[in-house]
Amino acid sequence: MSNRTIILLSSITFISSLLLIAPANSQSLTDGFMKGKGHGSLVLSYSWEQYDEFYFGTEQMDAPPPFGGEITTQSVSLYGIYGLTDNLDIIVNLPFITAQGANEDLDAPDQNVNGLQDVAVFLKWRPLYIETEGGSLSFLGAAGVATPLSDYADNAVLSIGNQSTRVDARLMTQYFMNSGFFIDLQAGYSIRSNDVPNATLLAGKLGYAGKNFYLDLWSETQISDSDAPDIGGVPFNETRVNYTQIGISGYVPITSGLGVSVGVGQFVGGRNVGLATRVSGGVVYSF
Repeated sequence: MSNRTIILLSSITFISSLLLIAPANSQSLTDGFMKGKGHGSLVLSYSWEQYDEFYFGTEQMDAPPPFGGEITTQSVSLYGIYGLTDNLDIIVNLPFITAQGANEDLDAPDQNVNGLQDVAVFLKWRPLYIETEGGSLSFLGAAGVATPLSDYADNAVLSIGNQSTRVDARLMTQYFMNSGFFIDLQAGYSIRSNDVPNATLLAGKLGYAGKNFYLDLWSETQISDSDAPDIGGVPFNETRVNYTQIGISGYVPITSGLGVSVGVGQFVGGRNVGLATRVSGGVVYSF
C-alpha cells in the first residue's frame, strides 16, 4: 500500500459540541497509518449533528428546557497531517462550530452560538514496525494538546466547548494485512484544565485500505473519572461525561492527490450526553 495514494480516514474530523456539558467529543485524530517523510494531507471537512434525546446521568430523557426539541451542531474543520520522518507525523486540527437550540416555546426565537473552538496539535510516533508473512504489525504512541482559541462561554446551556486545555496521550497498535484489511486499537488518557474531569479514551477500527477506496467501521469511548458529578448543582464544564459512539467512514480518490471522504456516526449510550447522529464529508488533498 502506498501512503501517497491511500488517504486514510484519520484525515476526517468528527466534531461534536453538545448542549449542557459541551465536551469536545470527536473521533480520534490519530490512527495506525503513517504518512511517510515529506508526505502529507490537508482536509477541509463539514459535519452536521443533531439530537433530541439526552442522558441526564444514566437516565435517558427528552432534550432539556428551554429548547425541548432538536439540538443541532454544525462544524467546519481544517485538518493537516505531515510526515516529519517515516515514523513521526505532526497533526493539526482547527474547528469552527455553530450550535443551535430549537426553543419549544413557539413565541421565542431559537438560540445560536458559534465561534472558533479549540486548536489541537499532536505528534504520532511509530517506534516499532514488524513485517510478517501476511502483513505488518505496528506499535505507536501519540501525544498532543488542545486549547481554546476564542472566548466562548463554558458554563452555559448552549455552548461550543468547555474552555479547557487538554493534554492527551495514547498507545496504539495496528495489524495491516497484505490484502488491505486492517485492525486498529487505541487506549489513552486525557488530562484537562478548568475543572473538566480527566478521562480514559478507548478506540478501535476495522477496515480496508486499498488503492481505489478506503472503508472502516469505528468505535470511540470516553470514561470520565468516577468522582466527577452528574448534571445539577455544579457548572456544566465540571460534569462527568461518558459516551460510546460508533460509525462508518469512507474515502474515494478523484484524481491524483485529490479525493472525497464521507462518514456517519451515532452515540449509542453514555452519561450526561446527547444521543446525537452525525453526518460528515470532506475534501482531501494529498501531497
